[in-house]
Amino acid sequence: MFEFFNIPHTYEKLVPERNGSEKLIELPNILPTFEKFAVNTGVCAEDLIMWCREHKEFSDTYKKCQALQKDMLNDLALRGFYNATYTAFAAKNLTDMCKESSHDTEIRDAYLKAMSELTNDKMGK
Repeated sequence: MFEFFNIPHTYEKLVPERNGSEKLIELPNILPTFEKFAVNTGVCAEDLIMWCREHKEFSDTYKKCQALQKDMLNDLALRGFYNATYTAFAAKNLTDMCKESSHDTEIRDAYLKAMSELTNDKMGK
């Protein structure tokens, strides 16, 4: 399970440009989820929770995978790869990031906007 979640956050891809040359761009990897891991291993996500209750070692690995997922979500969101509204929804539902003050929201939104503009400039949008 750890290998499934411990993936690079991004990858690079050469894309053609109008002038015939190619440009290297950075793209986000797909965020690994416990639901996807469960389906790929032939079980349900609820089984993973049950295994956590029954096996300490599995529970420890599950918690490490949660941390990897949270780190990837934060990294890619802050670099502008994810929509800010959906990121907030995902963070509240996939991680332990549930509460935020209005001040935190203003700072995050300003940062995400700035990062999005930088990313769009980098990707030639």
